[in-house]
Amino acid sequence: MRVDAVVYDLDNTLVDFHTMKRQSVDAALDKMIERGLPVNKSEAWCIVDEVYRNHGWEDPLLFWHVAEYAGIRKEVQLERFAQMGKTAYRRRQRDFLHPYEGVVETLDGLKELNVRLAILSDAPRLKIFDRLCDTGLEPYFEDSVVGGDDGGHLQKPSAEAFQRVLSVLERDSPQGVLMVGDHPVRDILGAKNYGFGTAWAKYGFVPKLQQDVIPLTRADYTLETPTDVLEIVRGSC
Repeated sequence: MRVDAVVYDLDNTLVDFHTMKRQSVDAALDKMIERGLPVNKSEAWCIVDEVYRNHGWEDPLLFWHVAEYAGIRKEVQLERFAQMGKTAYRRRQRDFLHPYEGVVETLDGLKELNVRLAILSDAPRLKIFDRLCDTGLEPYFEDSVVGGDDGGHLQKPSAEAFQRVLSVLERDSPQGVLMVGDHPVRDILGAKNYGFGTAWAKYGFVPKLQQDVIPLTRADYTLETPTDVLEIVRGSC
């Protein structure tokens, strides 16, 4: 299959989202506890995990909910702790949000080969643009960005998500399109079921409870580094 379009997942595929998220939340919790949040660090992280389970990783009210779960009840205090956490998070985020080594080189190489590029992420589109602009990756994708803005209906691995990114690429068929992502089910199995070529970003995979689904993804390629995509595309020409 000749690859002439590459669709990228964003988090843990182009940028190390997991490390950034954990370090930024950690800084926010430190500040909130320092200013009087009535829990210790271990308890605060347990609360964060509970908020993630109930509201998702992209919850815009993460630190409001953390304060609320910690026992804060007055609205003015909830607002203060929420903004305090958000400010500390953003300050730390700048230190850790950056592309993986080799990503820029790879995207430059794909552009030179006239390969169309797009983003397909479950994050809200405004969040995607935040990360692309912060990391300097926005020029590679411009308007070719699809996000999961509807709360789940159009998120991976649904067929609708992959159909939307094909529309962005102005294609009727997935022929010649390679999906690159770290998640074995949402990115790889979802894309493969829809007819895309697939490349699993092993370098960005965060093992939790998904180890047993790795053999089931049947990815066409496994990427040890981001630059491996270039070899795949060049080998397909």
